[in-house]
Amino acid sequence: MVQDFIESQMIKQLKNTPVLITGANGFIGSHLTKRLVVLGAKVSAFVEPGTSLWRIQDIKNKIKVYPVDITKFKNVDVLIKKIKPIKVYHLAAHVNVNRSLDLLSRMVDINIKGTTNVLNALENTCKVDCFINTGTGEEYGDGDVPFLESQRENPVSPYSASKVCTTYLCQMLHKIYNMPIITLRPFLTYGPYQTNDMLIPLLIRKCLLGKEFEMTKGEQTRDFNYVSDIVEGYIKASITQRAIGEIINLGSGREYKIKDVVNLIFDLTKSKVKPKIGKLAYRQGETMNFYCSNRKAQKILKWKPKISLNKGLCRTIGWYKGYINKE
Repeated sequence: MVQDFIESQMIKQLKNTPVLITGANGFIGSHLTKRLVVLGAKVSAFVEPGTSLWRIQDIKNKIKVYPVDITKFKNVDVLIKKIKPIKVYHLAAHVNVNRSLDLLSRMVDINIKGTTNVLNALENTCKVDCFINTGTGEEYGDGDVPFLESQRENPVSPYSASKVCTTYLCQMLHKIYNMPIITLRPFLTYGPYQTNDMLIPLLIRKCLLGKEFEMTKGEQTRDFNYVSDIVEGYIKASITQRAIGEIINLGSGREYKIKDVVNLIFDLTKSKVKPKIGKLAYRQGETMNFYCSNRKAQKILKWKPKISLNKGLCRTIGWYKGYINKE
């Protein structure tokens, strides 16, 4: 009954509402786009020119897709004047957690300048009632755990540094210009349609294909979250007036040892190959404990994860079985 009421409230506030989602064909972005379609929103989607739309292929006829380079202000400004969104979910970003300084220029262009361009275009064009800036748990770096929104950020990569910059920019714009901005910090997210080389998608592919997997001792901990839970956090934030101006963690609030997650995936996939635990050294500057407090999300958004790690992994593995067969 409670879930039905929450769903009806989401539909009531989002049905026929013009919304813009940037990075709509990315992993989390595609799941969020599909959820917004189900809730009846009028969805306009920004995608990077030349990138594949395979994740949103099944809903292309239900949304308006605009290939746009967000580093080009004029392009962004023209489209936002046309769309006139009421709510904006900003997920477009260059994501790479490597420590290389070679990444810095692209991080500045897309993550900082791109965000600035979208915000400037919105300020010039229309009065949105919610702009969700996507931060990241990476902003906390190797700070004290569990991570609290009130603690000082400690970026350890060009990516996390760029996200701290956009978070501070958004906080300033809310404080000085009263822009209705919320910054969400999703923690490690996994699920169907994730095809990068992060731990869970990479390991599942290797297990299903019977390939060896070399790893560290796996004593480091991480906060893993199924993608549908993270999407619900975005939706709830966008319809919660009290969230405006806040920075909010979206995470399970639990830490899982990497080696335990690895062994669980090997068990669930019934892989005949065993992980080579301890084969690799920890990377330089490895963060050993990484998980958040989600009390603020529970208090303000009435949000907490619903999908257990076991259930989420089973769903993800099931999707990958079909995906690998189609490759």
